[in-house]
Amino acid sequence: MNKDWELNHVGLMVTGREKTLEYFQSLGIGVSVGPQPLMPHIEGQGSLMIYTKLYSDPITFTYKTGGAHTFFDGESQIGDCQLECYGVEPVRGTFIEDYINTKGEGINHVCFNVLDVEGETRKLEEKGCVQIFRASVNDQTIENFIDTRKYGDVLLSLRPPASDWEKAWQAHNQSYPLVNDWQFKGLGVAVKDLEKTIEFYKFLKFEMQSESELDSVRVADFKTTGNTNTAVKTRAASFSVGPISFEFVQPIEGDSVYQESMENRGEGVNCIAFLVKDLEKETARLTIKGAPVLMSGKPSDSAAFAYFNTRERGNMMVKLIQC
Repeated sequence: MNKDWELNHVGLMVTGREKTLEYFQSLGIGVSVGPQPLMPHIEGQGSLMIYTKLYSDPITFTYKTGGAHTFFDGESQIGDCQLECYGVEPVRGTFIEDYINTKGEGINHVCFNVLDVEGETRKLEEKGCVQIFRASVNDQTIENFIDTRKYGDVLLSLRPPASDWEKAWQAHNQSYPLVNDWQFKGLGVAVKDLEKTIEFYKFLKFEMQSESELDSVRVADFKTTGNTNTAVKTRAASFSVGPISFEFVQPIEGDSVYQESMENRGEGVNCIAFLVKDLEKETARLTIKGAPVLMSGKPSDSAAFAYFNTRERGNMMVKLIQC
């Protein structure tokens, strides 16, 4: 599973779309590139199935395709990552509103283009994961959300392969002079029980890349802000999900960014991670812009890293890793 998946976007649920886009741009992190373009018009019957609550029976309605379309999302281009910022206002009475009311703002899904949406969906359904959203035309899935939240609280979203026009739009976005040359590595996800999370993702047939431990005593130049106890321990496991990595982190000891995330909103995505050519230079630039470092260091067995406080809008951090 997922070897030939291609990343489409990371989905961020927010209360104020425009303010969120402005915030990332003001920090010099992401460039606002407008909404995603609509797929080419297909004649026929459209259908939407959507849960009204995170846990509920779905509602479905059908419509004739065509006519005017309204865009509700806004995209922030962060390096080679497309961050979809979706406001709550147009989705009242759906699981998205329920998510924000329950968890607050944050990343709740990652969308991939796959060769066989129905086949990949069926594999996950056979593992007990249900669809909580499906948009289709002539019974062919255009996009769906699959409930893989059991451990880590992350939804997977699947779309058909991107067409040439969409690939051209994505390439155009990345060509903007103000878009950083950061390389998207993946997500950092806080979890309560790493062993159960590992078991679950192996059960879903995703490949585990590595296990690791962070002990601040063994990390050169380890620094944290906002607390007096700098002794931090975590355990982590990374899985390949398409071309990116999901790093699941269980806080063990100390006031880490993952412990804080767990206390504030429970399990879930708390950072997006990028590889950068010059971490020191990027740190100086972001700090001046108003994104201070929350935790940083240089482990003996891996690259230097820094977590930046970009949580004012969207409730997510940016993690940069020296490549």
